[in-house]
Amino acid sequence: MLSFFSLLLLCSLLLTSSTNLYSDPEVGSCSAEESGAEPGCGCGSLKRDSSQTTTHSEIDQYTDGKAARVWNLYMGGNKRTSEYGAYLIELLHKHNVKTVLDAAAGTGVDSIMLLEAGFQVKSVDLSDQMLAEARKERLKRLEDPGFKDWEIGRGDWLDLDNVENTVKHPPGGYDAVICIGNSFAHLPDPTGDQADHKRAISNFHKLLRPGGVLIVDHRNYDYILEHGTIPNTASKLYYQGGDRIHKITTSLDCTEGVCSQVTLEYEIDITGHDEVLADETRTKQDGTQIPVSKFSLSYYPHKVGDFVRLLRGVFGDEAEHTLLRDFRDVVEDDYVPSYFIHVMKKTGQNPESLNKGSGSNGQSHSEMQLIPGGVFTMGTDNPILYLDAESPARRVNLPAFYIDKFEVTNAHFAEFIKQTTHVTDAQRFGDSFVLDGLLSPEENAKVVNAVQAAPWWLPVQGATWDHPEGIDTDIKDRMHHPVVHVSWNDAKAYCTWAGKRLPTEAEFEKACQGGKEGSLYPWGDEELVGGVHQANIWQGEFPKENTLEDGYKTTSPVGSYPANNYQIHDLIGNVWEWVEDWWTTQHSPDGKGPPTGQEKVKKGGSFMCTKQYCYRYRCPARTKTSADTTGLNVGFRCAKSADV
Repeated sequence: MLSFFSLLLLCSLLLTSSTNLYSDPEVGSCSAEESGAEPGCGCGSLKRDSSQTTTHSEIDQYTDGKAARVWNLYMGGNKRTSEYGAYLIELLHKHNVKTVLDAAAGTGVDSIMLLEAGFQVKSVDLSDQMLAEARKERLKRLEDPGFKDWEIGRGDWLDLDNVENTVKHPPGGYDAVICIGNSFAHLPDPTGDQADHKRAISNFHKLLRPGGVLIVDHRNYDYILEHGTIPNTASKLYYQGGDRIHKITTSLDCTEGVCSQVTLEYEIDITGHDEVLADETRTKQDGTQIPVSKFSLSYYPHKVGDFVRLLRGVFGDEAEHTLLRDFRDVVEDDYVPSYFIHVMKKTGQNPESLNKGSGSNGQSHSEMQLIPGGVFTMGTDNPILYLDAESPARRVNLPAFYIDKFEVTNAHFAEFIKQTTHVTDAQRFGDSFVLDGLLSPEENAKVVNAVQAAPWWLPVQGATWDHPEGIDTDIKDRMHHPVVHVSWNDAKAYCTWAGKRLPTEAEFEKACQGGKEGSLYPWGDEELVGGVHQANIWQGEFPKENTLEDGYKTTSPVGSYPANNYQIHDLIGNVWEWVEDWWTTQHSPDGKGPPTGQEKVKKGGSFMCTKQYCYRYRCPARTKTSADTTGLNVGFRCAKSADV
């Protein structure tokens, strides 16, 4: 592992050889107090000159063990905060974890916490000085439960199979591998293609049993790269000694608009401790003189969307991914997280990997969410698209029901086709709609018709659920993406086969709100949270330009974005979703649709939606098409009554 201090010497070598990480002296550096004070400098316009070099002579002082002593002081006596500890332990219990590899062990703080909670822990790190502190603690506590069996070894993420003999990996794999505290961001990218990052994640993956989880985090680099400083929320998430931070100065190393490193210079207040640790003195706002210890650390700035794709590139699209913000299940609309925590579940011979339960045709009950019954507000008194009959707001009483946490995937639909030999409407008609620009030149040349009002929406011969952009494409790398080119008829047939049904419009809208009464989006009323996209929608001018800010050109794997308060994913964006109801503009007080009609309701919007075109990726938004309509942007999920 490359822990919080283990790369200090490596960073020193890298920094003296090629990069200037500190701000131009004419511009000044950007600092942020952990207390939350706004920095008073223009962090968004720091100058960089990659041809210059900067040496960090102060880094060498940490190779003598000083780092570990300062680190323990910062941590608050080798202890994590109680809030963090309680959440991590509960998270591990939720995934039935017993054996843990602490891949970012450092001085052993997480390992000790987990040993005290009854887990079987093995720990690795690349820093001998950091591990020396962990070994001292083990020797002190040999009589305590679990500590005698605590194995500690020097190990490199890029070669975890060859950890020294003091650590023997369990033959079946670990229940969990943890890499926490922004440690993974210490791993540099010397080749520029993230090859080492992929290799490290791959090694974590290999050491997990099927169904095991990787828990890995990183700072909110999306915010840091945009604002040039750390978020104001970064106070005491992990460390009891967090209030000892006097100042953090943030600097970016960017070339032609691409930032490859972020450097944080820490100043730690060491008042009341070994004065030999002090580098300088600082004056606080009240005039008090304090001794501080300084050190600088460099990080690779993982943007959250890019990191999800990095994880999925190793774990596969079918793997279950959960994104947490500062170890919180629920955050306010305007909350800017300091850290993103990723929980990645390894698939394999785990029966839940395809969301199937024994004896059931489709997704298991464990992959559905119970939505409590009661009254909620359906619709809105502030409609954006009047002709869609988004208004009025009305109070609707619903009984409890289950709804799928995820959209039905290609993997699920393939099993349905295999068992039933169902022929989809797109297959029967011989074509389906695809967005212009996604077709190969050969397939584009075959198109002879187009929708006059939407010339970019093309009926493509051979476009079906298993050939999304025409006959020369397939889904072998998209098995965990939502199935598309399915009509309402196809969706209903699948849900019936799975022992379920389509959700009603009222059920979908209640699930979408996630308990946030009348909210625009599943997470609240702001489209971005901390500057980060929460759903797969179009960025740029539709249909001419897709800037791919969220990283997806078409659909994304289900669960790529955070769940709402009901723990349901992708209720807006990604693909439109069929619901049971016939279309009407005359809403009934009970929220039910009419018994008959000509067109069916779709909810949620898709990857083709933008505010400038089709601003329907909102909970109260709706649209309509015939029951046999199919397209690249249409999918579904199923529901089930709670009393069934």
